[in-house]
Amino acid sequence: MATEAYSESWRELIDLAGQERQSAASGPMSLASAGGSGGAASRSDLEHSDGPWTTAAGVAEALRTSTTTARNRLTSAHTGVTAATEGLASSGVLKSVLTSWEDRLSSVRDECGSLAPKLRQVGKELGERDTKVKSSLREINTPSEPSDPKEK
Repeated sequence: MATEAYSESWRELIDLAGQERQSAASGPMSLASAGGSGGAASRSDLEHSDGPWTTAAGVAEALRTSTTTARNRLTSAHTGVTAATEGLASSGVLKSVLTSWEDRLSSVRDECGSLAPKLRQVGKELGERDTKVKSSLREINTPSEPSDPKEK
């Protein structure tokens, strides 16, 4: 069926699809999101950096430290409160709230302590994987110029 039978908006879409097929057949494939000139990625665009993982590990450690400090301050601030509020109904409630917050802060502290070394390990493993992939790609023999599919 000829494209004339379609509305103008459909003809535009069909024309675009044809252009996409033509450009895909005539040029090398590249990642559209990789940036660079003409959509082609440069080598540095594809390399891994452990910086974000190391930074995240440092943040987790800082949060672990500040959570520990907050828990200690909260506990010390409640020292003697039970004796001072003896006989009041709120004394038991205050103690349960303190215990609840101590438990929550301890959980955050423990999770952050567990997370920091894992984040560092991910950065290390990804860097090692990049090195292995780069080494294995060197073994692939590729022509310097893409061949013209019309010549075959």
